[in-house]
Amino acid sequence: MTRLAVIADDITGANATGVLLRKKGWRVAALLDHRASPEHLSSWDGIVWNANSRLLPAGEAGKRVRGMARRLRDLPSGETLQLAKRIDSTLRGAIGAETEAILQACPGDAVAAVVPSFPASGRITRGKTLFVHGVPVHQTEVGRDLYSPVRTSDVVELIRSQTSLPVEWVETGKAPHLTEALSKAVAQGAKIVVCDAESERDIEALAEAWAALDIPLLPVDPGPFTAAYATAKASMKKRLLLIAGTPAPTTREQLEVVQSTFSPGIIDVDLNRLVQEGNFRRTVDEIGTRMDRLLRDHFLLLLRTDRIPYSGPNPSFALARAVRRWIASRPFDGLFLSGGEVAAAVLRELGAEAVELLEEILPLAVMSRIVGGPFEGMNIATKGGAAGGREAIVACVRSLLEAPHPPRNKKHPVQEEWR
Repeated sequence: MTRLAVIADDITGANATGVLLRKKGWRVAALLDHRASPEHLSSWDGIVWNANSRLLPAGEAGKRVRGMARRLRDLPSGETLQLAKRIDSTLRGAIGAETEAILQACPGDAVAAVVPSFPASGRITRGKTLFVHGVPVHQTEVGRDLYSPVRTSDVVELIRSQTSLPVEWVETGKAPHLTEALSKAVAQGAKIVVCDAESERDIEALAEAWAALDIPLLPVDPGPFTAAYATAKASMKKRLLLIAGTPAPTTREQLEVVQSTFSPGIIDVDLNRLVQEGNFRRTVDEIGTRMDRLLRDHFLLLLRTDRIPYSGPNPSFALARAVRRWIASRPFDGLFLSGGEVAAAVLRELGAEAVELLEEILPLAVMSRIVGGPFEGMNIATKGGAAGGREAIVACVRSLLEAPHPPRNKKHPVQEEWR
């Protein structure tokens, strides 16, 4: 599992970022003082750690946050550490110096992504300019701040004035292939890449694009980008299994959209063989072997039962028995079930005593978590076979990817052993 540590320049900013992470399902604690022990990290999914550095001279601020980052880096742990830097939403403080200092504690090929936007609070960047409720930031009261006045609204100009590292800029809305644009900026030698964002959707797009790159990244922002990036990166490590147990035409159309959106590994299940007791084990083993092969390259596996003609008895029980065997020894983090009979049969077979209801994804589609049995804690999305529009199953997959981490020590033991 990845642990997240956000170094913030003040306590209110630390708390604001921590709450954004909590909304994404992370269990987060705020450390109030830069002299606190970061060993608390092992008890949480992440920490936000107050450096109290906003009003410090650039050199002193950099020294403080570099020391904090190194203490985090040196913690004894077998888990991945993701560092992030929380900055003021109006650009106060030694942003460039602190970013450069934390990068010195990161791997040598690490890059900082600066996304100084918080749309929900009226802070957006258009081009290179930060606006606060539509006004360039240096023209607001922040430009007259007694202790840390902001003299320019040009984010790139400001950061370049505070660091010796090469800084590049990517205009999010004008980059048709965002991942390629970010990769190009890094290839040109940038150690700090500034990205504008006018909306939450821009931030999500940047998070997904950066997460897709195999680059150690330091998110630098007022909170929304860090929360989106950390969630996107964690989602990429998840493995999901989709079971389409209904032949409804609506479901078939939805599955086509899933295939075009996520490019899942696809297995057609022959129910004619699965329901025959003499063929059951061989069929399960054959599909299991194909699963193992597909999981090397796909985070999402889709089992389709609708493309091979079937007219036998109700296959729900046989399919449920097979599902239990498939997920018992493979690292699936979530399960999608389409069709009420299939969902009920699978949950019974998994030994669920109940499901904890988490959220309505859309009408007749629900996110829940298994309670009781050996698979307790596994996230489940269920949907009525004919429910929803074309994007319904896509929405369910996204919800599974963004679902909160299950409670500690509640995950399926065989799954943990497999990993």
